[in-house]
Amino acid sequence: MTKEPKLPPEEDLAEELRQDLENLVEGELAVEELTANKMAFLRAWLKDDLHRAAKYLRGLGGELKTTEERAGELFLDAADPTETAWPKLMRCIRAGEPWALAGETVGAGEELQCLGCGYRALPPENTQITPCHRCGYGVFRQITGGLER
Repeated sequence: MTKEPKLPPEEDLAEELRQDLENLVEGELAVEELTANKMAFLRAWLKDDLHRAAKYLRGLGGELKTTEERAGELFLDAADPTETAWPKLMRCIRAGEPWALAGETVGAGEELQCLGCGYRALPPENTQITPCHRCGYGVFRQITGGLER
């Protein structure tokens, strides 16, 4: 035979149950408020973190582009100018852009851009074009209007 547990009087039981229920409700409200505060903090933190990450990636993209351009320039400087300039000369011819060879005479206000290395110069009028001072290549794109472009 098992003994039945002795229960407190009914009024005390109802009051204890009501008190436990109130404590549970208060606890639940405190958790909700704490969760709302934490969510607001987390949302603000993520927004700030995302902003900083986007700024960092934009800067990194610029650095990568600069590094890529430098590497390209180094490779072109090391390459034979005739190999790298030939496609540029063909583009000038196809596009109908004026070009000049070393030994020709420079016209008035004519700027020359070396097709080997990209060096730009504005030689004096009616002088003979010499090979590029930077890479030694002798084919140039003629740019009218001088250094303004």
